[in-house]
Order: sequence, then C-alpha cells, then structure tokens
Amino acid sequence: MNRHKASDTNLISQVLAGDTRAYAVLLGRYQHMVFTLAVRMLGDRELAEETTQDVFVKAYSSLVGFRGDSKFSTWLYRIAYHRILDECDRQKRKLDQRTEFAQDRELAEAGNPTWDRLLERERKEVLLQALGELSAEENSLISLFYLQELSLKELGEVLELSPDTVKVRLFRARKRLKMLMEKSNTGTLLKTYER
Repeated sequence: MNRHKASDTNLISQVLAGDTRAYAVLLGRYQHMVFTLAVRMLGDRELAEETTQDVFVKAYSSLVGFRGDSKFSTWLYRIAYHRILDECDRQKRKLDQRTEFAQDRELAEAGNPTWDRLLERERKEVLLQALGELSAEENSLISLFYLQELSLKELGEVLELSPDTVKVRLFRARKRLKMLMEKSNTGTLLKTYER
C-alpha cells in the first residue's frame, strides 16, 4: 500500500503497530500546518522549528491515546496549541522590549528608503506589534481562524470550547487587534521624523 495515499487513521494504526515510517508520512502532512501556527504565535522561525519538533515528539508519544473522536489534524492542533502557548509564556518572561536604539539602527542599515517604503514598513510593524500585544490565546485564535482557516467548530474542538464561545472570543480578539493597531498607528511615523 502506498503510505502517501493512506488515510490518517490507517497511518496511525501502522504507527501503533511499530511502523515509524508511517509517522514520517503524518509528519510530512502536518508539519507545515503546525510550523505556520508556531511562527505566527511565536514570531521567531528558529523557535517555531524547535517547538514544531516538540509538538511532533509529544504527539508521537501520545498517539496511543488518540481515540478518533475528532480528526487527527484537530487532535494535533490541540497538542500544538497548548505546547505553543507554553512556549509563548516562557518567551514572554524572557522578552526584553526593543529599544529605540535597535529601531534606529534598523532604519540606518536599510539605507535611505523612500517614503512609501517607510509607510509600508511601519504598517507591517504596527500589525506585528499589535499581534505581539495580544494574549497568546487571542493571537492563536486569529492565526488559526484566518491563516489556518479552521472553522469555528474545529476551533472549538482544538480549544475545547463551544463554537459560540469561540465566536465571541474571536470577535473580541479582532476588536482588540483593531484597537491596538489604531492606537499604534496614530502618527508614529510622522513623530519619528519630526525630531
């Protein structure tokens, strides 16, 4: 049987029977999905790679407990979500705020950018800064819904909440993101260059 065409359930049975190559196929199917979520929530590719590996090690060791009540991808997202939240908390404790010196240095290293490039760069920075100010749960809700395109039902399964509760929390997260972006975007670029 071609492993790459096998269903997740079939592959899981093979893994539980001792076929580690079947797990490599599962890893190949879902690695990008988990990595993308980790990058969005953590904001650091190297840390996201390490965390993705941790997620798959945890999933492998927990696979015997997979009952098939939900899709494998939903079960895996739940493991990823909790592991990434743990890492977010750990990083938040370590995080030093970026200093003005570092920002000025980045601008200096960029050479002499045009006004349009500066505006575009600031928009991205405002979005990233606003996402960084969201709680890990708010950030993950937005990432899972908009970037991973999970339905409210799937999000509910991952977060172990009802779809209605997910809908309310997602609404609040979007509202907070918008408020943070508007707050950050109020003339910051002009203030920077009026000095």
